[in-house]
Amino acid sequence: MAFDFGGYTLSLKPARTAVQLIPGWGVHRLRLIFEAGATGMLLPPRALQLSGELWANDLGHAGWLGSMVSQWPLQADSQGRDVTLDVTLTDAQIMGLEKARKGRELELRADLTVVQLGAVDGWPAREHQLTIRISHEEWAKALAGLNAGAFVDVLVPITDVEDRALAARRLREAKALIGSGDFEGAVGKARSALDPVRAACNTEALHSQAVNKKAKERTQEERWAMLIQNAYALFSGAPHDDEGTTEHFAWTRADAVAAVATAAGLLTRLEDLP
Repeated sequence: MAFDFGGYTLSLKPARTAVQLIPGWGVHRLRLIFEAGATGMLLPPRALQLSGELWANDLGHAGWLGSMVSQWPLQADSQGRDVTLDVTLTDAQIMGLEKARKGRELELRADLTVVQLGAVDGWPAREHQLTIRISHEEWAKALAGLNAGAFVDVLVPITDVEDRALAARRLREAKALIGSGDFEGAVGKARSALDPVRAACNTEALHSQAVNKKAKERTQEERWAMLIQNAYALFSGAPHDDEGTTEHFAWTRADAVAAVATAAGLLTRLEDLP
């Protein structure tokens, strides 16, 4: 994005680490970081003030987040420096952003204005809109610093073991289905991802010998088998419509996220097993 002042151009782009969240008491500072560069000369030399408003894209008027201004004016001849813009966010705004983005990347829109300070001739201001896309991982880590949530991501490797590699791909598909709102489909994919887990852990046999034991008498392997088999039975309610039972099952986004996270953790655990 470039602001052209006739012979002098100020360019801005999001920095590699484009966002920081600084915690407060009920309100927090969202800091956006830009890389600023300049070409040409602004005569007479003047400082530039950067300000604007921040919006959450696709949320309409409810997506307005606040006003922001750069901490220091930019010198007209500055090049290759970082510029920060701060906006205050409440706990309620952060919760609203989380509900709106639904696990996807966070897309913000900055309506920016650059003004020549002290200018009296001509029109000393330029305006532009800039879209800022923040990945799910970067935003979730920032939230974790506020103690507003915990960020847990499980990397499931694509191994040379065919059924485990297929299960990992099923989890990728499940995450895409969550993003598109097909929560039942995502739970069904999580169920499929448990097939190699059940085979590697001898789940059915261990579950059969453990189910009639008192819980405190079960071995560690039997307890893992109980968890795996119960998860599989629960997730099986998504692809099946059994009369009187699973045909009435309803799946929310939170259900789908929990199912995928459970399957991912159990699948990753196979790395430590033969």
